[in-house]
Amino acid sequence: MTNELFKLTSIRVAFFLKVLLLVENVIKLTGFHVSTSIAVHNNFIRKPPLCFPTLSQSQSQTQESGSEEKLVSPLIPIETLFGNLEYRDPSLSPDGKYLAYIGPKHSDGSCCYIYVRGVDDPSSSAKIVVPDNRIRNFFWAFDSRTILYYVNSDKPGSELYHLWAVDALDVMEGGVLLENVRVRDLIPWEHVKVQNAMVNQYFPDQVLIAANARDSTLFDVYRCNITTGQIELDTINPGDVISWGSSCHDKTFEVRHALALDQSDCSKVLRIRDSMNESWRDLYVYPYGDKGRFVAFCNDGKNGWITSSKGRDTVALLKINLATGALCSDAVAFDSDKADIEEIVINNDSKVVMLSYYYDKKNIHFFDTALKSDYDFLVAKGPVEHLHEVNVISKVRNETIWLVSYEPSDAPNFYAIYHKQDKVIKPLFCSHPALLDYAFATMEIITIYARDHVPLVCYLTRPNVNPAQCSEPRPLVLLVHGGPWERDRYGFNPLVQFFVNRGYAVLQVNFRGSSGFGKQFMNLGDGQWGVGGMQNDLTDAVKWCIDNGIAKANAICIYGASYGGYACLAGLAFTPDLYACGVSIAGPSNVKLLLESIPKHWSPLRQTLLRRIGNVDRDEDYNRRISPFYHLQNITGALLMAQGANDPRVNINDTNKVVLEINRMNRYVDYVVYPDEGHDILKPLNRFDFYSRVEAFLAKNLGGR
Repeated sequence: MTNELFKLTSIRVAFFLKVLLLVENVIKLTGFHVSTSIAVHNNFIRKPPLCFPTLSQSQSQTQESGSEEKLVSPLIPIETLFGNLEYRDPSLSPDGKYLAYIGPKHSDGSCCYIYVRGVDDPSSSAKIVVPDNRIRNFFWAFDSRTILYYVNSDKPGSELYHLWAVDALDVMEGGVLLENVRVRDLIPWEHVKVQNAMVNQYFPDQVLIAANARDSTLFDVYRCNITTGQIELDTINPGDVISWGSSCHDKTFEVRHALALDQSDCSKVLRIRDSMNESWRDLYVYPYGDKGRFVAFCNDGKNGWITSSKGRDTVALLKINLATGALCSDAVAFDSDKADIEEIVINNDSKVVMLSYYYDKKNIHFFDTALKSDYDFLVAKGPVEHLHEVNVISKVRNETIWLVSYEPSDAPNFYAIYHKQDKVIKPLFCSHPALLDYAFATMEIITIYARDHVPLVCYLTRPNVNPAQCSEPRPLVLLVHGGPWERDRYGFNPLVQFFVNRGYAVLQVNFRGSSGFGKQFMNLGDGQWGVGGMQNDLTDAVKWCIDNGIAKANAICIYGASYGGYACLAGLAFTPDLYACGVSIAGPSNVKLLLESIPKHWSPLRQTLLRRIGNVDRDEDYNRRISPFYHLQNITGALLMAQGANDPRVNINDTNKVVLEINRMNRYVDYVVYPDEGHDILKPLNRFDFYSRVEAFLAKNLGGR
């Protein structure tokens, strides 16, 4: 049945997913169980070039006839773009029997709940298994019945996450009503934060949890029985460890590797031990500026896999002797001269079978030809064209059943089950089906050279307009990523599509200091906040867009959150002639105050932050030079600021001072505070409110719709 359906031709993802919705509706109406699978189907018709997209008749008829230009896409409601995902973070139970995901509760519109359903059952059969609707994320325990999930234990936005456990099968098979479900806080102590919980296939009733219960600045490891809730201190932090590790394939389930930070020189030390009864020993040192981590122990018991950029520019996969710390003669398993290795896939035999690195798009390198064949099959038979658009996000214990995410750049994610042995793909659902009625713009990859000739990987997304208007300069939103030691990526982004849908081009710049491009590029960002190279890169990229007829010179908005919010304030204060307006979300304005207000569990990283940013503690002149707060008198463009009252990183008092100071100069700031948010704007009603404000603000200052 399904094979015949997919012989129909259509626009790539939209039709593919609408068929799935149709099939599921048939299931709901008839009550029959239908197993949908794709074994063979024709290639989907790909979308034409950016300026001449294919539209359904209903879409083309909804163009706004009164607008100055004919935008191809109809106006997408804010509630549709930024509403809760119907299906978020799906995951297979280790035995392959159940599928869990995060979704909203349609009766009251609240989020975010954990749903569970049988893998072959329709979505209508899914049940909520946890009464709490504050779920951050979750994962299955290896017993295939317990779900472990993170919930904020303090006021909204405080980021004090605890790890909770629930027996999902009590609801699915035991008939227990949701209001009677027993949930357990595995670290039931106040003012404690939990991070990097670890599970093991040979110890399905246990979990190792790092928590700062003993010392708010340090994380020890606790061993917890997920059935009884019994807790014991497993591994004590000697005072310098910033992360712990244990393999899910290790038959002892012991903490055997750790990464420590030397405060004297900001180097990192990789430590290992042979067992809990043995002493820790230093294995490998990463000098300041180098990146790397421990990956896995090899099956021979003598060697291990690590990543490192020491002695090279980019992070490589290396083999190391566990006894001596010397790199093996065949040490370099893989490296790229353009980008750091990111994802490394280890199979059940502790062999590296695949890895990926990311320059302008995700690149995959296979060590296993059979695995490469599986990925090629997933691309050939799925609704995407390229390997970088396929992501295996979950597998059953014996790795014969996969949960696959298809991730096109111009549509929301689509999920499917892949039966490896039978070469059968079973469609599941679209993460955000409400978006399927709309056409989205395609992201372009461009390289812009900064004033000192440093290449910057950038992403440009432009509105779908009539062909005659493709070459006209447009209002531009410069969307600056946070971190700043993070990066922008190629792919579907609702915020980018929101701006494009309102008539703006969007530019995303991986400025120096962004991660993933090697240590030289990242280290170029040291001491370059505000008036240095990081901000200059943004300036140069915007000017390139103006010079190349992409952006209107007097219609540029600089927009960002966290560091991106700082960059917004810096752009308006240090280059006021370049930007007509700016939007800052949780943007720090005084760098010294930012470091003074960081959470206690960040304190071990403080010296590293000072080396990256510059020593604002000791050099007040430098702090005043790079902090926008001391240059607010230069701002001439309009400014919209948003702040969560409970932000643990950027204190609300910092933002309040900016607003008061600008008001003191008889100028106006659009300022909104969300009392139930932290560093991010997460609650749906708050998102709707904020983006409505952004929509009106940009329309007023840039002239979009």
